[in-house]
Amino acid sequence: MTKYHKITMNGKVMYREFDPTTGYYENEMITEEDLVEQLLEEAVDSEIEIDEEEIDRAINYIPSSFQREMVQNYIAYLQAVIESH
Repeated sequence: MTKYHKITMNGKVMYREFDPTTGYYENEMITEEDLVEQLLEEAVDSEIEIDEEEIDRAINYIPSSFQREMVQNYIAYLQAVIESH
C-alpha cells in the first residue's frame, strides 16, 4: 500500500508519496482533495446506482401479490445487510 507524508508549509497542508524502502519521495506534492480522489479511484471497484422509485415501479408490475411480497421482503433483507456493514 502506498504511503504518504502529510506536509504543512506556511499553514497549507499537502501530501507527498513516500517510499519507505528507498527513503525517498515519489511524484509531486498533492492536495488532500486530490489524494482522497486518487485513493478512491484505487479502492473503489465499481459504482452501483439505485433508483428506489424505479424499483418500486418494477415491483408493482409483478402480477402475483405473493411474488411481489417475496421481492419486497428480499429487498428489505438486502438493505438490512448493507446497513449492518
